[in-house]
Amino acid sequence: MAAETQGAAGGEISENFAGQIARDVMVLFQKQMDPEVAAVEASSYIWENAGTSEKVPYFVDATEMWLESGASGDKFAALSWNGLVTQSVNNQDYDTLLRMMIVAILDGYYSLQKPDIDYKEKRYSTYTSIIANTFIRMIELNPASEAGAAEIYAILVHKEMELEARSQAEEEETGSSTIPTDMQKLYDEMIDYLADRSMFKSDPMTGEEANPNEHIEVLCEKLRGTRRHVMQEVINERALEKRKKLEMELENQLASAEEIVMVSPQFTEGMALFVQEKRFNFKYLAVEKIRMTLQLLGSISGAIYFLLGFMGVWGVHWIDGIVVCLVMLVFVRIAASRKQFQYFYPTDISKELEECSTAFLNVMRNMSQEQLEQFLVRQIKLERNQKYLAMVPEFMKYLYAIMPDRKSMVIFVDELSELVENSEIEVAKQLRGQ
Repeated sequence: MAAETQGAAGGEISENFAGQIARDVMVLFQKQMDPEVAAVEASSYIWENAGTSEKVPYFVDATEMWLESGASGDKFAALSWNGLVTQSVNNQDYDTLLRMMIVAILDGYYSLQKPDIDYKEKRYSTYTSIIANTFIRMIELNPASEAGAAEIYAILVHKEMELEARSQAEEEETGSSTIPTDMQKLYDEMIDYLADRSMFKSDPMTGEEANPNEHIEVLCEKLRGTRRHVMQEVINERALEKRKKLEMELENQLASAEEIVMVSPQFTEGMALFVQEKRFNFKYLAVEKIRMTLQLLGSISGAIYFLLGFMGVWGVHWIDGIVVCLVMLVFVRIAASRKQFQYFYPTDISKELEECSTAFLNVMRNMSQEQLEQFLVRQIKLERNQKYLAMVPEFMKYLYAIMPDRKSMVIFVDELSELVENSEIEVAKQLRGQ
């Protein structure tokens, strides 16, 4: 019988393939007295004959046939599903089959392959009815099957969340999605359907108050808990994946040990140039003060001698006053010019400082807090840096001030501020040790 069905399905799938599966599985369960053995045989048959993505939808159709047959055959939907989930614990093939089945159901649900049904003035998908009613029948036959139903439902929630995530990614990339965005999630619609199935209004005329649908209510609550658990699990998995991705990106972005070692001389040279640049301003202003003083004295002397000659005081002729005034003006403009004083001015090393600083900043930008902290500790302890040791914290502040596009730094501003404060403490310790 199995071979016959296999043969029919091995080439072209017959129009009545779903009916053949439904009939053969019923026969297996009816012939075998031991329900556990029957479950093993039925699971094996289903895998062999419907264990592909192409054929598994026919098993879903067979389940629908069993449910539609009512009391005469709906138990076989429960028995076959329960058998698959039970056997999947020790057989990966059956677990694979369950997952293919859920994928087929989701594909049918979102592509509207089956017409909707009406229940209590509400519309539900046929796929919702298939899964929910199979679960109900499972626990009616055996309350312990609640765990199996929850396991299948967990696969559904997980797969549908994966489908939703993939669809969102496609929509962001291409502008279109795999699944309609306005459709209710199948796992949510199932809960709504079961909640409606569990509703019960007592009849005051009969005095019956016990809810005959209490088992459905219990199942519904069980699945709600499963939904919460799986959704949280998926959220945690995605958060972990995102964290790992960010860590990998950060690791790839971080400066390498070789880069840090190579840029260390630029840091030392840059700090020395930074100290010289700070001294440059003081020296420049001192020379400029002297030059301006000479210019002022020369101008004042010329003006005084001109006035003395103009007023004829002390025997100074006005022509001599004009001559002396002109001579002093020439002295002021030529002898006291910046060109004549160029040898007294300090050398401007701002260009060299910029080159060294830029070379170090290109690496510093990609250094983590730990990397930069270790680097500064080493620089503070290096003998070649002892001459300018006290300038280390100030040099770091200078580097941050001139850094373009600070947002691209790996290290945060508050972390950098903390490092600078710590470096001041380390410098103080080093100076006390000396």
